[in-house]
Amino acid sequence: MIDAKTFDPAAYVAAMAPAVGLTLPPERQARVAAALALVVKIGAPALEHAVAEDVEPAPVFDPGVSRP
Repeated sequence: MIDAKTFDPAAYVAAMAPAVGLTLPPERQARVAAALALVVKIGAPALEHAVAEDVEPAPVFDPGVSRP
């Protein structure tokens, strides 16, 4: 799990972009890192809670399908 306090999004982007075949100019890397930092900040509280393996995910809402 990612520790939001010590996570370095710029280093992560710099390391992972070439690993997945992306060539990002420095200004683009900075924008991707900023977005990733926000995702980690928003998601960290949710990831702090354990979820039992038997928990089922919520169904996807589809307004065109009626469910009983």
